[in-house]
Amino acid sequence: MAIIELGDVSAPDFVEEPATAARPLSRRGLSRLVAAALALLCAAALTGSGRPAPPALAESWSVQIGSDAYLFPFGDLMLINQDRPGSNLGITAYDLATGEKRWTAEGGTGPLAGWLNPDLESNQLYSPEHSRTVQQSDFTNVFGIDTKAVDGDTGAVLWRHTGDQMAATTEQVLLGDRDELGRVTRLYLVRARDGAPIWDRVIAPALNVAVSDGPADSTRIVYGAEAGTLTTLRYTDGVPLATRRVTPPTLLNWLPQMVNGQFFDVRGGVPERTVTVYQTDTLTELWRYDTSGDLYVQDCGPVLCFGEGLLITGVDPATGARRWQLPGNGVTPIAGGRLLIGSPERQDEQSLVDASTGRVIRAAPDDSTILALDDGDLLALRNTRTAPYRVAVSLWDPATGRSIMLGAVPGQADSCQVAGRRLLCQRAGRIGVTDLG
Repeated sequence: MAIIELGDVSAPDFVEEPATAARPLSRRGLSRLVAAALALLCAAALTGSGRPAPPALAESWSVQIGSDAYLFPFGDLMLINQDRPGSNLGITAYDLATGEKRWTAEGGTGPLAGWLNPDLESNQLYSPEHSRTVQQSDFTNVFGIDTKAVDGDTGAVLWRHTGDQMAATTEQVLLGDRDELGRVTRLYLVRARDGAPIWDRVIAPALNVAVSDGPADSTRIVYGAEAGTLTTLRYTDGVPLATRRVTPPTLLNWLPQMVNGQFFDVRGGVPERTVTVYQTDTLTELWRYDTSGDLYVQDCGPVLCFGEGLLITGVDPATGARRWQLPGNGVTPIAGGRLLIGSPERQDEQSLVDASTGRVIRAAPDDSTILALDDGDLLALRNTRTAPYRVAVSLWDPATGRSIMLGAVPGQADSCQVAGRRLLCQRAGRIGVTDLG
């Protein structure tokens, strides 16, 4: 049996840990471990002695890219945004399973006109064909002037419409016209499949527009006028549901969000740093939260996660009461009511945390990047320290702290991501895709 070259994976990089009681395995997980055990037995039988090779991972396919390319998975595709000579951005779609090139499309014109807003529900991507840049006194505002809808399967342009794309559901797309200052002045709702009009409404110049997630019949739109008025519209027909006077916001310090059907009026800057939460349909105030810094709200299951600078705070969604607070830089909710929280000091340090209580379940293995698969399995990625430089991939069980080596692939740990049960790793002008089974 051939030995797969991983680079230097000896101690102290990969210390074998004593066996401990493992968590119950799914049928899929058991089959993977049985296969791994058979591989180890074969290696021992053929070599007679020595440390057996870990079970091998092999890239399914790879592709060369430019240094400034950006990739993201979209359904069964991998999309790559790449600078092209003579245009802004070109978009290439590859089949995630085979690496076959599905389609290629050119970006639009104007600064950043090639950005994409993917919507998996409708299997469409929305991109501005033209964009505009407005230079304010202390920041730059870039927005789309018009929008084209691209079919995810073929890359064909399905329709074009005036307005910046703001939200999408399976059946509808919300667009907005902006004035010379970047304020939204008119809203359009169109059909996702062909861009046919459903409704449009002129609104008071709005600094920002927030839209709730969910099916169209429960989706709401909340916009804030510069004069200090919040207004809620029903998504399906644009009918106003509520209006409320508030302290006039400014474009720079106002970061409204819709999370779990509630509207979060997030004010940043100095001296006012507050979050006011409203019931969306009536704009009734529910609770307030004072923060010490700029803040971002995230749904973390049993709690709301407030990212406050280098702190992560777990907040009761019903009352705004603080349940826990931990040092952290970035949070990822995963299965089982758990969170992955990154260290504010080191990029390669993460901890697994109970979302309800903030209890640290276990620190991740040293010098590792943890990625969560859809079924809740956790991968620990670590860069090897000698040539050929690769990413060593292990299955990490936080219940026991044990890591089971799966193999290694080309790439760099902090440039890898998962799509389903595939690992996408980037390094030195290439992207490799590995099927994890």
